Amino acid sequence: MALNAALKQLIETKLANTHEPQWVLPITEVRQAFRNLWTPAITGEVVSIRRIEDVTIPGLDTPIPTRVYTPNGPEPCPLMLYFHGGGYVKGGVEESDAFCRNLARLTQHMVLSVDYRLAPEHRFPATLDDAVAATIWAGTHAADLGGASGPIVVCGESAGGNLAAVTCLCLRSDPHVAIRYQVLLQPVVNFTLSFPSIAMPAAECLVPREDLAWYYRTYRSDQCDPRDPRVSPIYAENLSGLPPALIIAAEYDTLRDKAEAYADRLKTAGVAIRYTCADGMVHGFLQMRGIVPDAQIATEEIARILN
Repeated sequence: MALNAALKQLIETKLANTHEPQWVLPITEVRQAFRNLWTPAITGEVVSIRRIEDVTIPGLDTPIPTRVYTPNGPEPCPLMLYFHGGGYVKGGVEESDAFCRNLARLTQHMVLSVDYRLAPEHRFPATLDDAVAATIWAGTHAADLGGASGPIVVCGESAGGNLAAVTCLCLRSDPHVAIRYQVLLQPVVNFTLSFPSIAMPAAECLVPREDLAWYYRTYRSDQCDPRDPRVSPIYAENLSGLPPALIIAAEYDTLRDKAEAYADRLKTAGVAIRYTCADGMVHGFLQMRGIVPDAQIATEEIARILN
């Protein structure tokens, strides 16, 4: 299918206003530019929900800031962790606020958005440590937040999808935490830059190969091999016993082939899996309810799967 016209215009505007690659700019400028992107014109109007509260939870090395979204409806409701995107170097609870409000409203889940540590200040495994620690804490303290006790959901987009997938691997045998579903939105599952879609031209995608390469080397540095399952879960020797998964990919996304390959590996391992690829969409489209109706359709699909 052809690239969505509104998204094509978004890519053209980005290219016209990009004078230097991200990696030559101060990281503060990179983060501010990313923060500035998520206006209501892109995300859609902010929806109202019952309660939003910033809560700090314990981490492995340092406390972890989070934001709790409690939807309207019966209480207590089940808990879902959300790990934002941003290539491990940018993004946070503010940038994903509009999406998390809508996610909580549609799924009728309490959403715990995790403001994990970012590279380059905090390289691997600090970010993963935060994701795992937050999941362990949430899995045993949902009632403290006003949520329902019992199995939880982990959800993440892009880099956050990687954290969600790897967290499920890390906690697969943990008797204290029950994860009932993993929702992986255009996830990073392979750091080797080796699948065909990685060569997608910059005029057709929002995150070209060069940006991915910078994200990956900034996050992992020399701390692990790119095939280490802690950054590339697709290389895990055994994927059996993982929670059921929903994977949503996009046609015009350099990560598309990786996501499909991971879905195939999960299916082969006996994991219940639903994989969809959104026609004409680009990376991050689920956050773009203001310009593409497909964003709302995909979020409604998450709600159907979980409920």
